Amino acid sequence: MRAAARPFRPLLLWASLSLAAAPAAAQADARPTPEQVAQAENYFNAGAQAYEAGQYQVAAEAFLEAHERVPSPSLLFSAAQAFRRQYLTEPSPDALRRAIALYREYLRQDPKATRREEAVTALGSLVPLEARLAGEGAAPAGGEGSTAEGGGPATAARPAAGGTRLLLSSPAEGARVSVDGQPFVAAPLVAPVAPGPHRVRVQATGHYDEELTVVAVAGELMPRHVVLRVKPAQLRVTGTGGARIAVDGQVRGTAPTAGAIAIEPGVHVVEVSLPGYELFRRELRVTREQAVALDAELRMTSRRVAAWTALGVGAAGAVATGVLGGLALASQSEAVELRDRKDADSLTPSERDRYNAAVDARGSLGAAAAVAGGVSFLAAAAGFGLFAFDEPKGLGSAAPAAPPPRDPGVGAEFTVGVLSAGVRGRF
Repeated sequence: MRAAARPFRPLLLWASLSLAAAPAAAQADARPTPEQVAQAENYFNAGAQAYEAGQYQVAAEAFLEAHERVPSPSLLFSAAQAFRRQYLTEPSPDALRRAIALYREYLRQDPKATRREEAVTALGSLVPLEARLAGEGAAPAGGEGSTAEGGGPATAARPAAGGTRLLLSSPAEGARVSVDGQPFVAAPLVAPVAPGPHRVRVQATGHYDEELTVVAVAGELMPRHVVLRVKPAQLRVTGTGGARIAVDGQVRGTAPTAGAIAIEPGVHVVEVSLPGYELFRRELRVTREQAVALDAELRMTSRRVAAWTALGVGAAGAVATGVLGGLALASQSEAVELRDRKDADSLTPSERDRYNAAVDARGSLGAAAAVAGGVSFLAAAAGFGLFAFDEPKGLGSAAPAAPPPRDPGVGAEFTVGVLSAGVRGRF
């Protein structure tokens, strides 16, 4: 009993539904259809959540329904584990026999099973209990190779029909389900219903409600695993007007935002940028429906300050060039006038001094204007160059955001290949 009392390992860590043991032609004939895979996925996901919720009988039935559509020794093991837990929580000869039959069938179908030791250990603890029941007059479970009418051990271990029922589940944390307008009940829900269509609503905090129609088949357990859409977080950015807002490297608007930017829950990198200003960068971890506000007041870069300074020097140089050029022209005009008078008539000593001073001033002012013009041109060119290359670094190069945190609980994934099908799950 020690093995039966110890906590179970995760029920299904990595189960491969490989058909490689059969010849290739047989594999091609037995390959499940997309419809069968979709049905098996529904049964498996619903059964996994039922298992997590302690509804082991329902979980076992769902795993066996999935096995019927996509045969897999791993699903037999899952059903056996569910029956074993059912027996441990509510001892009954029926659950014990079914667990033993399924463990044996699992070992028979997959002699190299990855969980063979667990199955053998489980049988070592359960078979003595079966023998004790047999000694008390109860019929034992079928041994290896035993069959029920029309099927093998897996068929014999199927739960008895429980009537027409819906098995409704959802991976969303705290999901609630309503059938035909009845009060909401925590998922997973097993609801006895009449055959025919039924209106199902599923809701969970931080998710959009989902409404669908599920058709119940007489005498069958009909599963539906409903994945709800997560409500995004809402991001608003204020600060320097006209700045570009990028989330995970994708431009999503300009500041200040006119409306909220919807982002998925998880980790994101937000960048706010404007040429000439230092890049604003924040890493955010947001949850469902969270309202996030960022004030991105950008600071001017040193390069932009230098650009404005250079342009200011260029502008001042241009003004100085104009003034010096004007004075040089005035001196030139005065010198020309005096020269003309000199050619027509002799100049007085004072006029001759004025002429010489005008000629000297013209040369000095012209040279100064040329120097000022050169400085102005170089400063303006440097300023425009600094402007042209003053782009913020980092925009569009944000690291990819981490995936949103998954809802706790059970998850599963079905995959289908050319000659095989696969399922992964965590419990």
